[in-house]
Amino acid sequence: MDISFFRRGIKLSRRARPGKIEQIPPPGRAVLSLQQGSGPPAEPSIEIGETVIVGQTLAQCASGSGADLHASISGEVTAFEDLHFPNGTTVKALVIEGDGKDTWAEPERDDKPLIASPGELLERIRRGGVIRQGSETKSLAEVIGEAMSPRGYLSSTGSTVAKPVRHIAVRFADQDPHLDALAAMTETIGDKTADLDLGVKVLASITGAEQIHFVLDNKQETPGLDKLADDNDYAVLRLDATNYPDLSSPMVARAVSGKEPDTAFKRVHENGILVLDVDTVLETALAARDRRPVVSKLISVNGPEGAGVFEARLGTPLADIVSAAGQKKEIGKVVLGGPMKGIAHHTLEFPLTKEISGITLFGRDQIDMAVNDPCVGCGLCSMVCPIRLTPGMLSRYCEFSSWDLAQEAHLFSCIECGCCAYVCPAGRSMVQFMVQGKSELLSTRRSES
Repeated sequence: MDISFFRRGIKLSRRARPGKIEQIPPPGRAVLSLQQGSGPPAEPSIEIGETVIVGQTLAQCASGSGADLHASISGEVTAFEDLHFPNGTTVKALVIEGDGKDTWAEPERDDKPLIASPGELLERIRRGGVIRQGSETKSLAEVIGEAMSPRGYLSSTGSTVAKPVRHIAVRFADQDPHLDALAAMTETIGDKTADLDLGVKVLASITGAEQIHFVLDNKQETPGLDKLADDNDYAVLRLDATNYPDLSSPMVARAVSGKEPDTAFKRVHENGILVLDVDTVLETALAARDRRPVVSKLISVNGPEGAGVFEARLGTPLADIVSAAGQKKEIGKVVLGGPMKGIAHHTLEFPLTKEISGITLFGRDQIDMAVNDPCVGCGLCSMVCPIRLTPGMLSRYCEFSSWDLAQEAHLFSCIECGCCAYVCPAGRSMVQFMVQGKSELLSTRRSES
């Protein structure tokens, strides 16, 4: 295995720049999960037999607990059915049979959204169904609420101790070098700079952030973004996207602030740094100004026969998207996301949800059936770990159910980037072991509380 080592992580070449974003027609039948991301399922506000139009609210979450769900096609609500997620959970999904008209709800445009109060803007984001993608996909409004919540209280005065959001970092390149959606969007960002600027200003108004950073691949050509940054005194940070996982949220936060983020028991946004993808910022602008909800998303497809970036409506079968990419041969393995951080699924008969950023396909001849051989103690995993952990030891603790030892060895600081498993000569499933360890420890805490 030819691997280039550097101070943190591994070298992974990015594939050729994507072409234009292709539009996939609205599906004839949309299956919309009531749970979009890691938050709680939304409560349906419509019944079977009702006619709906695009953008109409279908289900709502309690304030601060999730993002609302909206119709992605116009038609009739025909059923609620079980949807089996790749993590083993089952969630109810709402089924719409399309009428072929694609009728949209009238927008409630506000030409001066920045006059609205921060609380009102935050509510528009939540009602618009805007989410923040990452290792934990959550409602953006919920993420902002967590970032701005008090950290404790001064016993002498009773006043709260808060850690304000000081930095907002807008990411214009995908975390996984095998995905292209953000790069493709950035190549056409010129006509959307006004929306981008509005989205940034809305987020700054809500959080009170002092500094805005544009985080780009060092090979991206972005004259429109450079001008926008110069006009507004935004910082531009260029990273080498082939240095994986430099574009992950913890690494971006470190590059922005110059400090190591506490990833053990805090998320990155609870360290005063809000890292968001550019599509999330654009969706924020539409939700704040046009009250337009999220009904579609960009998705990157990478397979042995076809690849591309597509915009598809939520609820579209993944098989339709894969077919549009030109994939025709039998698939041996389906990964939702990129090969480094994605999760395997057993079928393409699964609808597009907000947390799916890509589809990676492998042919049957590309699948290696491996087993977890014993660790040989080579230390390669420690050499590439971006958080400076000892993944070999951690994975062994988790493999043999030594949960307390794993926690003492900073298990919860692992960002699950997959660098350790990538270089492991024994082919050990290190990330899976550590994810299981975290789950076991958290389950024990909940049962004891």
